[in-house]
Amino acid sequence: MNRRAQSRPHTPVEPSGRRWSGRRAPGLRLRRAGRRGEPEAGNAAVEFIGWTVVLVVPVVYLLVALAQVQAASFAVASAADAASRILEVEPGETAVAHARVAVSLALSDQGVDADPATALSVGCADAACTGAVVRVQAGVDLPVLASAGVGRDVVVVDAERAVTLAVSKGGAP
Repeated sequence: MNRRAQSRPHTPVEPSGRRWSGRRAPGLRLRRAGRRGEPEAGNAAVEFIGWTVVLVVPVVYLLVALAQVQAASFAVASAADAASRILEVEPGETAVAHARVAVSLALSDQGVDADPATALSVGCADAACTGAVVRVQAGVDLPVLASAGVGRDVVVVDAERAVTLAVSKGGAP
């Protein structure tokens, strides 16, 4: 054997093929470099929570607002249908009062906070007033902001139905 090879300790070889002649082994250098990044340990969770708040909360808010608009749209259509049915089969002045009650029930079923006295409007469709146009209108508030007084009636939904009025026994609608 060669004496030189026996007396000389084995030195690590870098990936480039050169022998490393430093005091520390290359593995220690990597571990030490990893220690420098330790102050950032745990920041991924903070960033995840931050991005979740920035992205998910507005999307959920938008979905809730759209759901309220959809519920109001359904309530207004149901209220207009109910009011037109009542006016179609019931003659006289009590028909409008009963139609307002039906509108109130249809709106409250979907959680729409609207005054049935102002939400329902009934007008004559022709000069003889044998037909009527029933219109139900309600406003939708923005979620959470409406309680603070901001965002009241941001979206207004309405439905309109034409109906032939019921004729009483005397011949007048």
